[in-house]
Amino acid sequence: MDGPTVMNEARRQGVQMHVMVVNNIYPPIMAGGAERIVAYLCEGLARRGHRVTVVSTCGPQMEPYPTEIRNGVEVIRFFPPNLYWSFERSLKGGPRKWLWHARDAWNGAAGNRLRAIMERSRPAILHSHLIDGLSAAVWGRAREAGIPVLHTAHDYHLLCPRAFLLTADWKLCTRPRAHCRLYRGWHQRTTRYVDLFASPSRFLLDMHENNGLRARNRAVIHNGIPLPDDRHLIRDRRSAESRTRFLMLTRLTNEKGVSVVLDAMAHLPKELPIEVAIAGKGPLEERVRAAAAADGRIRYLGFLDGEAKAAALAWAGHLLLPSLWYENAPVTIVEAAAYGLSLIGSDIGGIPEFVEPGQTGFLFPPGDSRTLAALMTRIARDANALPDLAERSETLARRFGVDRMIEAYEGHYEALLAERLPRMAAAQ
Repeated sequence: MDGPTVMNEARRQGVQMHVMVVNNIYPPIMAGGAERIVAYLCEGLARRGHRVTVVSTCGPQMEPYPTEIRNGVEVIRFFPPNLYWSFERSLKGGPRKWLWHARDAWNGAAGNRLRAIMERSRPAILHSHLIDGLSAAVWGRAREAGIPVLHTAHDYHLLCPRAFLLTADWKLCTRPRAHCRLYRGWHQRTTRYVDLFASPSRFLLDMHENNGLRARNRAVIHNGIPLPDDRHLIRDRRSAESRTRFLMLTRLTNEKGVSVVLDAMAHLPKELPIEVAIAGKGPLEERVRAAAAADGRIRYLGFLDGEAKAAALAWAGHLLLPSLWYENAPVTIVEAAAYGLSLIGSDIGGIPEFVEPGQTGFLFPPGDSRTLAALMTRIARDANALPDLAERSETLARRFGVDRMIEAYEGHYEALLAERLPRMAAAQ
């Protein structure tokens, strides 16, 4: 019986997989959209009957961290020995930061901790996501144990110490310095331990391929989120005024283009009743607060989650994504589509892959506040600027439902295991 036949027979008999997922942090510890995607995947796999073990990190003061079960998922955390915990790296700088990266290039101690966990739990697949803090040693240890490795890249961590491909003054980095090239080369070489390298966007995958990715296989696997059950009702009840309402859900940082939106407000006709709501937190919070105090068209909502975020999405008609960096596949794009919002985004990175210009939104040159203002004006004045938005946004949202993501990964897990079976038989 060949590999695929074995796997199909196993599925028919209800035999499930044991998937070990590695991510540097895991809920309730959160930093961005990647942790949410990882949790959606893990909990969805568990609901389908798979055994899921997450290996993540914690601060040194938190050890020993007890193993816990969160929504059917086994979660094991430990501190990978280094100068500080990776989740606190933004608080550090200078030589200590580079010493941290040097240790993180191949953290043998972290790899050994993972090997001990694998020996106890014997997973069928290792699926890694953000490995900064744990290092590519986790791939090496899995390869030594004969466990297939699937890695999903959510950012540019393997290419850039800052993970953004931006210079210190927040410009796109086109000429990395010598130590950055050394960092990039090492991390791309370690991808030889990866059996399948995945990304939610073609752009990010191409960036890694163009810089020497050595994984055996590559794939684009889109992120997925649970779609709200009431999204159709929200669309039907949305008021006509939502056409003039714009929402920005983001980290309040330079690379997210907060300043582009604030500058665009100065170019909007004063008589046009446009409202812009900005939600999030970060170092530019005081600038956003000051702009809201000076301009009644701007509202600062603070950090939103849960019902408060849903209410903001139901209020708005359009999502602003004016990024200045190479975005990958922001979760907010799918959230906006689920609620019937259009996307007004920068023509950069992976964003264009998720926009049908003139159908689900519009694109504009990164940093061009005047063009952004012109688009906002057009949309606010013309009810037919996006004539098929409701239908098109629903189609887009369904493409990125959580079940589609889980099924895609299940298929790749099975393919990797099917490839492994003949090798195991030959070795016996």
